[in-house]
Amino acid sequence: MLWWSHLSALGGLNVTALLALGVTAWLIGSRCWRLALVWCLVFGGAMLVAAGSQIAFIGWGIGIRSLSFTGFSGHAARAAAVFPVALFLLVEHQPRRARLIAVAAGGLLAVAVALARVQVGAHSASEALSGCLLGLGAAALFLARARAARDCSPQPLLLGLLAATIFLPRADPAYSHQWLTAAALALSGRDRVYLRNDWQPAQGPYVPPCAPARVRFAVLCT
Repeated sequence: MLWWSHLSALGGLNVTALLALGVTAWLIGSRCWRLALVWCLVFGGAMLVAAGSQIAFIGWGIGIRSLSFTGFSGHAARAAAVFPVALFLLVEHQPRRARLIAVAAGGLLAVAVALARVQVGAHSASEALSGCLLGLGAAALFLARARAARDCSPQPLLLGLLAATIFLPRADPAYSHQWLTAAALALSGRDRVYLRNDWQPAQGPYVPPCAPARVRFAVLCT
């Protein structure tokens, strides 16, 4: 289980968000304005879809019960979007074979993260698989544009430094899921969240999983 937990943590915000920001910063620093915009759009769009699907279930119970689908796995989506792109940029100036191997390695790592999310009980198979496919789709869109803009390819030094974060994964920032819950409750106007177990709202109002002194705005832990 420790190994699965380690893999699962690779999809956490403190790893994937850092790499995503590193990609953006390096593209902007290299004055690859259009490529930076493409990356922000495809990555941001995928993350909005993943977050929106989870908010839809938490606030309204929207999902596919027969598949145990309550939203795209955010960990799987982020890992699948970031790792193929980061590894591609690390070897972008290498022969085509090396680039293909790098992208494939990034994809396999993302699949491992998705599988780990199932193994640790964080998501169902449908949620992990769909999240992984969502992220891979975003990565494919960016890579298609990056290959067509070879004259605007950044040097990968910063990415190389940021890639080291995958070897020291930690848990997500405390209560990161609280933000999705807060958004769902605010948008739905309810005080109860939908639960996967019976696909019904909780019996009582939502209570944040922290000490009362750390609760802010009734739903957020600080």
